[in-house]
Amino acid sequence: MVKIKVVAIGKTREGWIKEGILHYQKLLKKYVELELIEIKEEKITKSRGIETILDAEAEKVLRYTKRPSLCIALDITGKDISSESFARLLEENLNRGYGEFIFILGGALGLSRKVLDPCSIKLSLSQMTFTHEMSRVILLEQIYRAFSILKGTGYHK
Repeated sequence: MVKIKVVAIGKTREGWIKEGILHYQKLLKKYVELELIEIKEEKITKSRGIETILDAEAEKVLRYTKRPSLCIALDITGKDISSESFARLLEENLNRGYGEFIFILGGALGLSRKVLDPCSIKLSLSQMTFTHEMSRVILLEQIYRAFSILKGTGYHK
């Protein structure tokens, strides 16, 4: 079974977002083995530069990015693709032998270059801006949609 890890900076606090995450976790069980990892965000203070904060978060994130997994960073500068293209991207990489995908979601400040540079794939969820908490639900829905497309179910119309 395909393994998917979602590594996210920060804790999910909103109840309705937690419900959305649980909903897609249940739906995804028939397609993937899903692991959600929340990493404690660094405190944002005036005395610490943004790069220092991002690099500290990067150290924590990189502990979960073991090869031969395919790491996919979600970033505002990433490629904007359709749901169908996303499904094909997953399928192509499954066919290349990848059995595990690691999706990395940044916190309020985004992701460090130390995380972005080693990721061979960088995607944007949208040109619009979402909270980092909402991005988790959107990503899980798109993963579910991608596997539904690949399996030919009626979910994606």
